[in-house]
Amino acid sequence: MNAILDRIKEEPAMFYALVSALITMAVAFGLNLSTDQMAAVLAPVAILLGLLTRSVVTPTAKLA
Repeated sequence: MNAILDRIKEEPAMFYALVSALITMAVAFGLNLSTDQMAAVLAPVAILLGLLTRSVVTPTAKLA
């Protein structure tokens, strides 16, 4: 489980793409979710992983 969490922390954008693709595939194969319900699931995931992505890609050192 720690390996999965470490991977999410290292590659949050990849995890968001995976979640998005899995939900889209589930709907395509018969999961009964409306567009609004899909958005309600993906929006918080996008917000949290977006913040995590920013912390990963923002430089912490100043260049001289």
